[in-house]
Amino acid sequence: MTEHHQPVFEVADGSVAFGGNQALESVSFAMEKGQLVGLIGPNGSGKTTLLNATSGIYPLDSGSIRFEGRPIEKAPPHEIARAGIARTFQIPRIFPRMTALENMLTPGFTTRDPRTDDRIALLRRAKEHLDFLDIADFAEAQAADLSGGQRMLLQFARALMLKPRLMLLDEPFGGVHPLLVERILGRVRDLHGQGIDFIVVSHDLPAIMGLAARIIVLANGGLIADGTPGAVREDPAVIEAYLGG
Repeated sequence: MTEHHQPVFEVADGSVAFGGNQALESVSFAMEKGQLVGLIGPNGSGKTTLLNATSGIYPLDSGSIRFEGRPIEKAPPHEIARAGIARTFQIPRIFPRMTALENMLTPGFTTRDPRTDDRIALLRRAKEHLDFLDIADFAEAQAADLSGGQRMLLQFARALMLKPRLMLLDEPFGGVHPLLVERILGRVRDLHGQGIDFIVVSHDLPAIMGLAARIIVLANGGLIADGTPGAVREDPAVIEAYLGG
């Protein structure tokens, strides 16, 4: 008897258009618990649109998105965050006039359980996450004074304050020093080992091919390939999308 696993995350016929431009066209895929998926594709292929639709920034025009069996395609961003999906952005969205530690506490207060998460517990957790990403030394620094790579790490640490079960990372290696890329890769692997699932959008093909066991490829708003890094690398449609025209 084969065991049927309920997908933890599922997009079915997801479509989004902006004016006459079809940004996503009938995209469908499902993820089981325990997966780390790389999402790649040429510029304008729909990768960020898919993350935006999943995190509630703008809804699908048609189709559905389910997380842990519940439909989320119409939910606002704060509800999706509370449901267990955290998101980072290509350009880190931080509060520049706050310290790194204050940046960490903001999402902590929104999702805390008042019975167990008092201020002391939140501070401790914030410091643990900063330490985990090796930026604890910058806890009291103004976020505006951090380098691009440090802001990326702060954004990542802040997302962990939501206690996510699925993390959506949008270009986490973009404009980041190669040593920091290695650190981020290592931390993603650690968190995945602790039970957090990931969808990682990246233009850094060597990094993402080395990280994810499954790669999904979008081109012109549609899904053109879904498989192992080796299979995707050899796929004629993928080669055409990246090199042709």
